[in-house]
Amino acid sequence: MPRGTVSSHAVPGAVAWDAIVGERFIAILSAPAPDEVVAALAGLAGDHELALERLIEQIPARLDVDDRDFALVWWPGDEPAEVTAVARGGAVVDLESPGGSRRFDARGIRPWHLAEFHDVSGLRLTGGASPLGSITGGAVVEHARARLRASAVEWRPGVSSADADTIYAAPAAALDADTVRALPDPAAGPGADEVSPPAPLPWVRVAGGEPFAPEGSVLIGRRPGAPRIPGAHGAPRLIAVDSPGRIVSSTHLELRVEGARLVASDLRSTNGTTVVGPRAPRRLRAGESIVVVPGMSLDLGDGTIVEILQPPGVDHPTRDRPDT
Repeated sequence: MPRGTVSSHAVPGAVAWDAIVGERFIAILSAPAPDEVVAALAGLAGDHELALERLIEQIPARLDVDDRDFALVWWPGDEPAEVTAVARGGAVVDLESPGGSRRFDARGIRPWHLAEFHDVSGLRLTGGASPLGSITGGAVVEHARARLRASAVEWRPGVSSADADTIYAAPAAALDADTVRALPDPAAGPGADEVSPPAPLPWVRVAGGEPFAPEGSVLIGRRPGAPRIPGAHGAPRLIAVDSPGRIVSSTHLELRVEGARLVASDLRSTNGTTVVGPRAPRRLRAGESIVVVPGMSLDLGDGTIVEILQPPGVDHPTRDRPDT
């Protein structure tokens, strides 16, 4: 999908969905979904030019008479804020935008309900019984193309999941054992599940202070404030910085640990955040997120620099590259 992080939630006792993540779409079907449907959707996961009509064709025509639920989102182009959503039965798509959160559901329309959305800053595919809330992030799906069993699948823009040459079958053991079956991956060859150990997370130094290992969420600004409702990462670490010219916003930047990555997000700051790294300096869009790696720095203005450092004991340069 266009530049974004996909994550999943597995809640014991909740309705389970079989999810397929592709380059242009995310789909959920009530579990257990027919193997032939899952295989057909998985076969389209790597199609960069996928048309919506072809995607929907993979859902059996009998959906106009049976009770199988599904939802999908499809990106028509490279702009991550523009999506088309389709819902059937009890499956829903929750969408976030600057105007707030809203829920898109089927409204009883057969065979499905379809609508286009703009200015999307996050979305969740799940069942209608789940509460409408902010996109919090869960277990990050590390592959750009994957299939998994989950109670909800979320997407946020700005950070791309790692590329993969084959469909990756993500583990589903977190759900109830008697309602979960592993999704086989007949296309994966020997050793497909073998992965390299993740590199250690980078350390951070803010405005020349003491380096530290980030954990969970770190909020940086003139007077950073924690959200009233804690997110998935719990209570954040707050770091206040001097800004005589009041260029740095009160809560300007978030650093958060997402699996084996460190993600920086501009929190819609007034004067923006500039990324300095191996490539030419680039100003983040308001609300944009990127993966940061050692050797990069983030300029918040007024001389406030956030440095991304190699962790102690790691001398070799990272093999990763910033997703800018």
